[in-house]
Amino acid sequence: MKAEALNKATPVNLVNHAFWNLGGHNSGDILSEKIQIFASHYTPTDSKLIPTGEIVTVKETPYDFLTARTVGSRINELPKGYDINYALDGSGSSRLKKAAIVHDEKSGRVMEIVTNQPGVQFFTSNTLNVKGKGGFMYKPHGGLCLETQGFPDSVNHPNFPSQIVNPGKPYNHIMLFKFSTL
Repeated sequence: MKAEALNKATPVNLVNHAFWNLGGHNSGDILSEKIQIFASHYTPTDSKLIPTGEIVTVKETPYDFLTARTVGSRINELPKGYDINYALDGSGSSRLKKAAIVHDEKSGRVMEIVTNQPGVQFFTSNTLNVKGKGGFMYKPHGGLCLETQGFPDSVNHPNFPSQIVNPGKPYNHIMLFKFSTL
């Protein structure tokens, strides 16, 4: 994704909000899929899901996916499931870095995401209830999103990486999805 400021500094933070269920669209929920997120820190939010400005460790929290584990292993410790921005390790560079790996053991499908962005939003479709492909009903946790991005609300938190695009310096957002089977 690319964007360019024409004549003045402009905040830009584009994301791809694709839902994934590696077991297949009609396989049920994603709680048994294993995920690894390459982030030692996350940006906590208030009750309205607005970032507080803190960047805190994932260690000893339900947000710790530094080692692969199932999505559902600690989801019940959170009031509404996962909907949180992770500060990716190696974020000081614009080089591509691993953001996450998801594996569905039943299908054998694996998805790896790499990006040049500093963050990834992990969302577990906590209130999903919609008719989808072939009339199948997608229920809560029927898919997950991994949205590579700048930190949400960065314009209000000077300690977050800037998402201001200036004229002559285009915004370039790379996210690469790699699929394989085991």
